[in-house]
Amino acid sequence: MKHQELMSVINEHDFTATASELHGLITGLIAGGMFKGSEDYLAHLADLFNNGMAIKGSLKKSSEELTQSIFSQLASEDMSFELMLLDDDEVLSEQAEELINWVQYFLVGFGLNQRDLKMASNDVREIIEDFTNITRMDPNLDDTNESQGDYYEVVEFIRISAVLIHQEFGKPLQDDAEPKKTLH
Repeated sequence: MKHQELMSVINEHDFTATASELHGLITGLIAGGMFKGSEDYLAHLADLFNNGMAIKGSLKKSSEELTQSIFSQLASEDMSFELMLLDDDEVLSEQAEELINWVQYFLVGFGLNQRDLKMASNDVREIIEDFTNITRMDPNLDDTNESQGDYYEVVEFIRISAVLIHQEFGKPLQDDAEPKKTLH
């Protein structure tokens, strides 16, 4: 699914998120440990972007497809994960603003998992700190080749970082993964 296709569905439903924000939130949830098959993300989407109202119809279907796609991409051996952002032909400052929004909602999604960052590797703690700093970035970039190069470097850093976070946190906690043994 492409950014513009998802935006069409979002606009049909008067949803308050952009495609990038929705993608960032779901990616953060998955990278932070939401297990496959969980529908918790639908409640989060309703609370954050739909005034608490249930996600229905084509928006629910698109959200489910997007979620499955993100699960597959993050788990893929070939690092095929891609951020859902504005097209390259959009103004660079608008692309940067969408990127910042993607990162903000990634952090929200990651945080909703309530993972203890003290248990994270130094690399993941640094990535979360870097993501926080990216949210403070000034989106007003000049449309120069140098600025475009810098923008694409940041996008690539975020893309790889999301995969790395998923590799560390995107699996059930040890307690959740092992069935409880009952002594009789």
